[in-house]
Amino acid sequence: MALDSYRSKAGPALERLSKPFMKFNPNSLTINSFILALIAAVFLGISGRYIPSYYLILAFILIVLSSLLDALDGYVARKKNISSKYGDMLDHTFDRYSDIAMITGFTFSIFGNLYIGMLALGGVFMTSYLGTQAQALGMKRNYGGILGRADRLVIMLVAIVVELIYPFHYTIYIILTPFTIMLIFFFIAGYATSVERFAKTLRDLKD
Repeated sequence: MALDSYRSKAGPALERLSKPFMKFNPNSLTINSFILALIAAVFLGISGRYIPSYYLILAFILIVLSSLLDALDGYVARKKNISSKYGDMLDHTFDRYSDIAMITGFTFSIFGNLYIGMLALGGVFMTSYLGTQAQALGMKRNYGGILGRADRLVIMLVAIVVELIYPFHYTIYIILTPFTIMLIFFFIAGYATSVERFAKTLRDLKD
């Protein structure tokens, strides 16, 4: 996995996708990406509980659109030569809020689990923290490990698709759903990734 390591190879695709968005302020793309993630989280949380589970399709679409805007905000800023620390701060902050929103949506879904979701949030946040801490110490941001943000987004989409194809029916075995399996993976892989990033940063600091 670690799709973040392929960022440099995404240029041609982003070039084509960015054309309709060049007239927008990159910061507005960042904010709208978060809003879409927040709405997706709502659909994740209520689908199958208060509305039919097939509304997960809307969550899927919203996550795709949110991810697209998140990928384009920085690219548009660089192309327009208006990159700034303000925009970078905005991007990183709303990325974390988006992470909270979406994982919370999966956690409180009828197909999720509160306790596993709390563990997953810890793994995800430590992964992100160790990545940006390297940057704060004057090095390049660390995107290493098996669970970057791009990986998480793809896995979320896969979990939704699996749930839609093989609908889960509520039983005492709620832990065995695509959503809870995904959250368990986020917990384990998240902490494994954070440890890897921590170790690499310490090695780099010694060099």
